[in-house]
Amino acid sequence: MNLSHKDYLKIAFPFIVSTVTQPLLGAVDTAVIGTLGVAELIGGVAIGTVIMNTLYWLFGFFRVSTTGQSAIALGKNNHQELVNSLFRPFVLATIVGLIFIALQSLIWHGAQWVIEPEAAVGQNAKIYFDIMIFGAPFVLLNYTLIGWLMGQAKAKETLFTQVFGNVLNIVLDVLFVVYFDMGIAGVAVATLIAQITTFIIGIVLVWKTCQFSLFDHIRTAKMSRRDLKVIMSSNMDLLLRTVCILVFFNMMARLGSQLGSDVLATNAILMQVTFIISYMFDGVANASSVFAGKAVGQKNPALLESVIKLNLQWTTGFVAAMTLIMLVFGQHIVLLFTSLPELIQLYDAMTPWLLIFPLVAGYGLTFYGIFTGTGTTRPVRNSTFLTLVVFLLVQFIGVELWGNHGLWLAFTLFYVGRFAFLYPYIDQVRQKCQQ
Repeated sequence: MNLSHKDYLKIAFPFIVSTVTQPLLGAVDTAVIGTLGVAELIGGVAIGTVIMNTLYWLFGFFRVSTTGQSAIALGKNNHQELVNSLFRPFVLATIVGLIFIALQSLIWHGAQWVIEPEAAVGQNAKIYFDIMIFGAPFVLLNYTLIGWLMGQAKAKETLFTQVFGNVLNIVLDVLFVVYFDMGIAGVAVATLIAQITTFIIGIVLVWKTCQFSLFDHIRTAKMSRRDLKVIMSSNMDLLLRTVCILVFFNMMARLGSQLGSDVLATNAILMQVTFIISYMFDGVANASSVFAGKAVGQKNPALLESVIKLNLQWTTGFVAAMTLIMLVFGQHIVLLFTSLPELIQLYDAMTPWLLIFPLVAGYGLTFYGIFTGTGTTRPVRNSTFLTLVVFLLVQFIGVELWGNHGLWLAFTLFYVGRFAFLYPYIDQVRQKCQQ
């Protein structure tokens, strides 16, 4: 089976639209708070976002692994496996989310110790964190629901779920901060409401889109100690990969904080732009994950080769498009976030790093979807660890010599490594279709 561009785009486009709205939330949070004209408030949102994203990214494998297992089960056309691919991560996500709430004080103090924000920034970040922590169970459960829908190639349902929740978040952001003058608390409350709403929509859509009796199969679904061991073992690679990425992002926040509140705020804006670009590529990764998982479920090498080919072609197209956009609009994007002259000046000096970001990051951000969709997770872990080592070595030398430019040099090389160290493992993916 050869996968056509039309087939690929039919799945990829809704995923791209739905995933790109996710970083827009952080961008809108930063932009809305930026209208208040206080750098410490922007820094507070940046630190609070890093803390919450650390928790969510640490267990981001709930979404990634659920998508892969759901896609493989779809390829096998096994109803019980389809239900198990949703039920098991759903139970684990509930448990982990409740643990986050129970340990919120410990999490906050640990984050303070790691990031060491300035006093004013830390106070604002605490307001944000104290509200956002109660959304943790809903975020993790949303990972499993959306991941399962993605694995079933339910692109429209995925699009509706994410876009509706994210647009609601954006509207409430503006309402609570601009009109009700709730400050950082308004941003956090808006996000919490959107997270709960997204969860409700996800549950309804999963139930309605099933082509079989979900209730009958849920009653027979179970998770024995052996099942739990297998799940945790298969996800450990993704967990360790996530830990490496979290070390990377937290080091970016820590070093930016040490360079001063203005640099921290500027980096927060720069990072929001890179997040938006990254999530554009993530939509391609999600589509590749679905088709690659289906290829493994069907034991179809020809389908897998088509996925690999189209992944590279579409990534190249997005690299060119994103680079052109940054070339034309890159220097003006900062005005969407802040009007502070000192932040604009710092941002202007860093725009060359944004210009090259699509080229250095694009292929690594999309290609990993082929690996996770087929359950070939160890290469993802190994390549991410190696690229983290490169980042740590370069930032250790670079920040001392070139300040924030040294930090962004290390940032750039981290994304280069995510493809350079991963691509050599592609034959392990091909073997999955022949076993």
